[in-house]
Amino acid sequence: MSAQGPVYLRWRAGRPAPEEERFETLDAALDAVEARWDAIQHQAPQILDARRVLLLSTAELLSMAEEEDGAG
Repeated sequence: MSAQGPVYLRWRAGRPAPEEERFETLDAALDAVEARWDAIQHQAPQILDARRVLLLSTAELLSMAEEEDGAG
């Protein structure tokens, strides 16, 4: 999966406004999700494109994480 950036990782950290982090590529954002999965998996993580349009929902990220667990 390769998309030109920027892309954004957004999650709910218990505050009214979501937290958001910018990445230059989709691969970099996915790497960040993988590295932080234990911390953000219950905080509705999403990946958005440069226009803030949803690219990967929480359910899709969960499915990807489950596939990783099964493959490892």
